[in-house]
Amino acid sequence: MTKLLRQTKNTFIRCTDDYGYITNQLLRHDRTYDEYGADLLKQISRNPQSVDDIVDRLLKVYKDVDRQTLYNDFMEFATDLVEHKFLIMGETPEELDSKDDEFTYNIEIPKTLAYDFTQTAKQDVKENTQDFFLEHVQKTPRLSGIQFELTSRCNERCIHCYIPNGKKNTGKDMPKEKVFSIIDEFAEMGGLHVTLSGGEVFLHKDICEILRYCRKKDMKISVLSNLVLLKDEQIPVIKEVNVSLIQVSLYSMDPEIHDTITTVKGSHAKTLASIEKLYKADIPVQISCPVMKANAKGYDKVMQYANERKMKAQTDFIMMAQSDCNTQNLANRISLEETEALLKDILNCDADYKDITLNQPSVEDEIKFDLERFAKQPICGVGQDNCCITENGDVYPCAGWQAYVLGNVYEQSLQEIWDNSEKIKELRKVTQASFPQCLECEARAYCAMCLVRNFNESGGDMFKINEHFCKVAFLNKKVVEEYFGINKKSSN
Repeated sequence: MTKLLRQTKNTFIRCTDDYGYITNQLLRHDRTYDEYGADLLKQISRNPQSVDDIVDRLLKVYKDVDRQTLYNDFMEFATDLVEHKFLIMGETPEELDSKDDEFTYNIEIPKTLAYDFTQTAKQDVKENTQDFFLEHVQKTPRLSGIQFELTSRCNERCIHCYIPNGKKNTGKDMPKEKVFSIIDEFAEMGGLHVTLSGGEVFLHKDICEILRYCRKKDMKISVLSNLVLLKDEQIPVIKEVNVSLIQVSLYSMDPEIHDTITTVKGSHAKTLASIEKLYKADIPVQISCPVMKANAKGYDKVMQYANERKMKAQTDFIMMAQSDCNTQNLANRISLEETEALLKDILNCDADYKDITLNQPSVEDEIKFDLERFAKQPICGVGQDNCCITENGDVYPCAGWQAYVLGNVYEQSLQEIWDNSEKIKELRKVTQASFPQCLECEARAYCAMCLVRNFNESGGDMFKINEHFCKVAFLNKKVVEEYFGINKKSSN
């Protein structure tokens, strides 16, 4: 009996004329392939197909290759992807269904985040997909991810938020018909990842229809929410559409502290109850715990809560000024002394952070290895492979960069903005070399360089590096080296 093959429900495939890409949201692994690999990937779908039929189609593309050679090539390619759980192979559709994995907390390490982008495969693939995309899209920018702010309304007024409260007070929703049309266009552009947010995303009355439409268009879906308004009847829909993750902010295990930050009494109880419901439904949750003065002492308790449930949790201790360049919210930012204490805490209670940080190559080795290549890379993917769209149609480089409007989807197509916006063209000229003082900085490996953080905190200058960011990078380096030195001595 001929073998049947299909991609898993958690695998997504996108191909262009010159490369192929496959990613698995369950394993958080991905790969890129050359033109030949892309031709092979193009033959694979979510529907079961016989390998013989796939090879027959490939013969029409590679007419000078004999069938057995092409069959052997494809089987080697497919078998490797089956082994690494990107694809499923079997003799019947029922067998394929039985082999398809779903997200569950009932395994040792459920994953909701990717940290390592190195590829492992028999085929000749790029070493690091992150570097590949940064460099490839730099030559040919291709929109693969959008954050979609479906509503500017929000039911919380968090004291550290980068979105000004005035915008939340007068907020509106984007009509679902417009949302659908933009998702259609995004799909036609080869888009892959949609992050649905707000405001508060569950304030949008059509959120379930929008989630289903994203699934219909074969999108990898993430949701950002405070979960206060999550309804029981929405949970089966979230499960049905197989979201990649839901990210929620949980500021403390102490209700009073959490509610002080959100300024909404009772918000902690509702958020926590929703997290528990998603946990019981085996829906991937990632907890975000930004640390500020109000909750600087409670971070470890949130990490402990997440670890007990095998959920991912992460923090941000730098904080970003408001998108209108108002810096009043930074009064909540922790001091350098508090940051040092927090970093020591994180190394002790956040296993992921510790592993990533301690396993980094030394900055000297990394720079000497290929400084010229690094200098030519963009700072990040904004304007290169992702952007943000808000409810009024404005398109930004990323969610916090709302004073830098690239265009408006009510006035132009998304494709036109992506291709022709003068502001996005200027943004694409920015590389690591635009910050010469940072190229060989000894704290670069510990730095969170961010154009929007520069922009919002400096009154609108993306090239003005804030002194606080630099001090935190050197402080991070110091804490890690001290930690590493102490533990190295104790193990000898």
